[in-house]
Amino acid sequence: MALLQNHSWVEISRSALLNNLRVHRNLLNSEVKLMAVVKSNAYGHDLVLSSQIAEKSGLVDWLGVASLGEALFLRQAKIKLPILVLSYYQPLVLKELVQGIRQNISFMLYELSALRALERAAILSGRPARVHLKIDTGMARLGLRGKLAYDFIKLIKQSSWLKLEGVATHLATAEAKQPGFLLQQLGNFSFFLEKAAPWLPANYWQHVACTAALTTVKASQFNLVRLGIGYYGLWPSPENEQVVKELHPSFKLKPALTWKTTVIELQHLPPKVTVGYGRTYTTARNILMALLPVGYWDGYRRSLSNRGVVLIRGQACPVIGRVCMNITMVDVTEVKNIRVGDEVVLLGRQGKAEVTAEQIATKSGTINYEVVTGINPLLPRRAVK
Repeated sequence: MALLQNHSWVEISRSALLNNLRVHRNLLNSEVKLMAVVKSNAYGHDLVLSSQIAEKSGLVDWLGVASLGEALFLRQAKIKLPILVLSYYQPLVLKELVQGIRQNISFMLYELSALRALERAAILSGRPARVHLKIDTGMARLGLRGKLAYDFIKLIKQSSWLKLEGVATHLATAEAKQPGFLLQQLGNFSFFLEKAAPWLPANYWQHVACTAALTTVKASQFNLVRLGIGYYGLWPSPENEQVVKELHPSFKLKPALTWKTTVIELQHLPPKVTVGYGRTYTTARNILMALLPVGYWDGYRRSLSNRGVVLIRGQACPVIGRVCMNITMVDVTEVKNIRVGDEVVLLGRQGKAEVTAEQIATKSGTINYEVVTGINPLLPRRAVK
């Protein structure tokens, strides 16, 4: 986008991503394959870049995306790994479905209209559509339940244009410290596979586990796991982090994302000056204020107004006043020799100091997933060591 002036950018560490793939791969049984979930711009880490690193690593067998558009975009970027569309595709847009089938993209299947659309697209493409049946074992979201799930398997088996490649489900409480409901879902999944065995192919993918499950419950691995947030060096939840560290003391994640901007202006303010919209902050003394060219358009949350912290020259600097659409103000009074143009870390490490996605999430009343995924996808992502 030519109009973008790159005052704010994201750096993605190759070595961190590779570390995270290795440590998760080491927890898998030897026969289990690994899917890197790169949906939603790879949780803010750049769809193509994260997929390229996964493919070149030799550690990843599949990629998972949220939409057919993401899958086709990866094929345009010359990504060759098998790709599964995990959630949504437009059943009525036959042209894109035909492209997907011809480019060896697999589809999660959970509704009749999609089944019929895939059949039509497969006929037009001249080859069968590869599908993974999604069943609901307790998530109550996308997925087939009860008799309908068995009926779908029979419909797939009867069709010359659909190839059943896998069966999957989604866990509702994988991050919980007590795995009771997770084990119940695993039991429901295994029961379904056993009962459906007469209609299932000899070899097919069985996948249930997300990052949290694969690190804590060995029985959830089946023969394929879906590594999501863990690929990027973030924990699914504090509870999961605690359990994993107890089970695997040497297991260590490395956050891969650092978000940066620069100081564009410095202002000396006397006491009793109000700062920004709504006059929510009043100076109590003489301060030096820095202006940063980043705001909620970039994904730096308005909820960080008067609460957030950024790093400049290795020192934590508090956000003052309301975060604006394109500008954020911070108190830099204690930073020695600060200058316009100095690098600012909004998320990540600078020297010995660090601002984590979890810290931002706590201050914003959300989760780390939303923090990194919410960074504007138009901001440039740069690969670093």
